[in-house]
Amino acid sequence: MDKLTVIFDIDGVIVDSEQLHFDVLRTVATEQTQHIAAQQLIGLSLEETLSYIGIPPEQQPSVSAQVIETYKAKLAKKYLRPGVTNLINLLEQRHIPFGFVSTAPRDVCLANINLLGLLTPIKLIAGNDVKYTKPHPEPYLTMMTQLKANINNTIVIEDTDLGISSAYDAGLRKIYAWPHQLSTGQNYHQATAIINHLDEIVDLAKLKN
Repeated sequence: MDKLTVIFDIDGVIVDSEQLHFDVLRTVATEQTQHIAAQQLIGLSLEETLSYIGIPPEQQPSVSAQVIETYKAKLAKKYLRPGVTNLINLLEQRHIPFGFVSTAPRDVCLANINLLGLLTPIKLIAGNDVKYTKPHPEPYLTMMTQLKANINNTIVIEDTDLGISSAYDAGLRKIYAWPHQLSTGQNYHQATAIINHLDEIVDLAKLKN
């Protein structure tokens, strides 16, 4: 397991939060979301989402702030996906480097990650940390540098085609798609495998032995 590193997406992977994001957005911007399905927004940054649903640029800062604060108020540990906390605890115990890459704003990312109760410093590339967000490779390339990762022995766990494309174009090839109830529109053709549980990732399952 020499030089193994793991990179997690956050929304949809660490937390099953996509429906919560949509419900909050629908509460804040009722009129603009009447004819939008949650699946249409999977993988988009908040800025992209607000543009997509037709929020005028001059209103986006205030709407964004309201969405973020409402989301953080509703966030709870019940949204953590099965097995995530145990896996990350195991990575910490084995001193295996890991990080998080997301299109979401940093404060939203940190609110999600804080549900895990990490003992080690958080390594995070959020949407506002890079010039180009997913599907551009910059977020994953930046995280690879931060982790000093071996490109041939880095595992990525994603839930969207945009995220998988970002990792793939960064040169990563151990990319696992972990679907959820709102990811049915994804095709995952660039993923190494589609999993139903984290134990299906062989390199990670070996850590338990």
